[in-house]
Amino acid sequence: TMSRTPDARARDNQTRQIQENITNVEKHFGEMCQLFAAYVRKTARLRDKSDVLVREIGVYADTETPQLKKGMKQFADHLAKIQDYRQAEVERLEAKVIEPLKSYGAVVKRKRDDLKATQSARDREAKQMAQLERTRQRNPSDRQIISQAESELQRATMDATRTTRQLEETIDEFEKQKIRDIKKIFGEFVTVEMSFHAKALEVYTLAYQSIQSVDEEKDLEVFRSSLHPPDYQSRLDIVRANSKTSLDRTGSFLSTSETLQQQRASSRQTRTDDE
Repeated sequence: TMSRTPDARARDNQTRQIQENITNVEKHFGEMCQLFAAYVRKTARLRDKSDVLVREIGVYADTETPQLKKGMKQFADHLAKIQDYRQAEVERLEAKVIEPLKSYGAVVKRKRDDLKATQSARDREAKQMAQLERTRQRNPSDRQIISQAESELQRATMDATRTTRQLEETIDEFEKQKIRDIKKIFGEFVTVEMSFHAKALEVYTLAYQSIQSVDEEKDLEVFRSSLHPPDYQSRLDIVRANSKTSLDRTGSFLSTSETLQQQRASSRQTRTDDE
């Protein structure tokens, strides 16, 4: 490398920097792709677990009193709707975040190829330079051979300069596109998530209302009546009806307690007589 010009050394530094840049993008885009994919898989698992929960709420609702059953069924329907939104979220994230990140593998490969082409052009130039040095040392007086080596070097230098300029342009484009892509991909991620949460929020509100509006009193009546068989219920109704239509409550209570006292007294009397 002693024979390399300051120009060539500067280009080597540039190449190294481009190489590091490409490697860095490849590494971190790969990491992000894997982590976004894991994020989406977790979201899909959450969707699946929610589906199981929805089924259980439905199964339980079928065993409950009418108002609670209705409320729980509606609640389960709303929860199921949110899972449809979650499914859409999963599909959109795959298309708009994971796929573009994945495609960077191919983008990086193309840049590596560009870099290789430039590097081999520069290697040819260095080889021609070394060749010229050797020719000058071996045949210092042979103008023809020296001149031929000089023109070979000139061609190689022109080639190296051209590919270097192309590399600079393509790497500049790569850098610009990378920034745009990150902005776009991250923007899509946020948009998809916001869209899911906005829709989910509406449906969660409905789910909340559907379960809070359950009429407890109506269900308690149903429950209480189910505890008592019909004949018992009708006897109870007769007693209630009688107590309402006959004497007022206080009077009936007093007369009842008098009767009870008389009954107790007479039964005590009977027992005394027996003894």
